[in-house]
Amino acid sequence: MSIYSGNLLKINGTTIDCIVSYTLQRNKLWGADSGRNLAGSMKGTLVGIFPKIKLKIKPKSSEGMATLENILDLASFEVSYYSRKYGCVCKGDFYAGDYDEDLINKSLMTYKAFTVSLIPNESEAEHVHSN
Repeated sequence: MSIYSGNLLKINGTTIDCIVSYTLQRNKLWGADSGRNLAGSMKGTLVGIFPKIKLKIKPKSSEGMATLENILDLASFEVSYYSRKYGCVCKGDFYAGDYDEDLINKSLMTYKAFTVSLIPNESEAEHVHSN
């Protein structure tokens, strides 16, 4: 059993150290020629595996929330993430899905924990693998 001791996730080279939970969802994308035939067999072309990263971010101050928003609101960004499949860090082009900013304390300007998905723009086969 190997143990990974590096940074779990970086966006545009910045370590995201406020992660409460990290889920790597392995999504298969099938081509237009895909589907089940009348016998019930699946036929078609697998375009690739697109690893969506689901993050839960711990509660943040106003400044911390602003920093994350400036990153997550970009049209796309480079994500370095740990892949158990390859046992190394992979890099790819991603964008952030929708997320909520929920003010928990108006006088202290603190925000609740939130979840966000990082969605890949290309398949994992296109992601750079490094040890």
